[in-house]
Parts: sequence; structure tokens; C-alpha cells
Amino acid sequence: MSKDKCCHRHSYSCKTSCNCGHDHKIKDKTTYSPNRPHHIHYVECCTTREDGHRHYCMIPTSIDYPCPDGGHFHCIRGNTDIADGHTHCIDDATDVSDVCY
Repeated sequence: MSKDKCCHRHSYSCKTSCNCGHDHKIKDKTTYSPNRPHHIHYVECCTTREDGHRHYCMIPTSIDYPCPDGGHFHCIRGNTDIADGHTHCIDDATDVSDVCY
């Protein structure tokens, strides 16, 4: 989706679950989505390199949850791909966004 006045995206920074004695960090921005109720974004991530490997994922977020002071956020729940014989879970949320880009 192109960047225009009707779309926005969110930053996120989280850690995966600890599997096989290590976890990974993820920090990026979601895909753009329209400024309308009940929208979702996608988290397309590449984790930090830990224990000699990294993981990739493409996870749809939850719908938007409004914040009392304005803006909204999305939950991020899913799994990475398999690398080095295992996956990791991601269970976190995006940053709050109330700015249209």
C-alpha cells in the first residue's frame, strides 16, 4: 500500500519466547493500513542473530484497540519460521499510533 494521507503504520519492539536456551529481538514498523475502524497490519520481521541463526515471520496483527487518551494499538501474536530446528513465539503489541502518515 502506498504511503499517503489515508494510511498509517506502527512501530514495534519486542522479544520472542525463549526456546533452546535463547531468544531474539525484533524492532521494525508494521505495513501500512487505511485509517478506518477494525483494520489490521502485518508484521514482516527478521529477528536479531542469536545462537548462530535468525528467524523470519509474517504475522497479521489484531484489529485496532483504542486508547483512552486517543490513538490505538494492535496485538502481535504468532510464530517465527523454523530455523535451527525450532521456532519462537511472539506475544506483544505495537506502539500507540494516532498520527496519519
